[in-house]
Amino acid sequence: MAATPNYAGTYTVEDTALCPLSIIINKQADDYFFSCRGVRGKVQVSREGSTTGFTFVGLKAAEPSAVAPEMDDVQAVWEDGVLRLQNTGNSMNYYVQFEQCDAKYLELVRQP
Repeated sequence: MAATPNYAGTYTVEDTALCPLSIIINKQADDYFFSCRGVRGKVQVSREGSTTGFTFVGLKAAEPSAVAPEMDDVQAVWEDGVLRLQNTGNSMNYYVQFEQCDAKYLELVRQP
């Protein structure tokens, strides 16, 4: 069985003109916690097959989905030191995660 990666680090959008966003993830014992724009909370890590998903509990979408309002915590997929998330929905399921970011998809890269 492969070892679980360490997800701790500072993740930032590399094009700060597009989106000046960073998320800091720290590990405490067996749990992960985040800090982003003054909000702190727990990171729920889920694994399904080869996909690792993060839910940033307490980090609310700027405009939550009307279709699934219970899913208003920001979610991302983690792969090889990169967090990927869909920042905006579409006309059938409109939402905005980070209103200061003018992009449909965001990639936050873990800094060395």
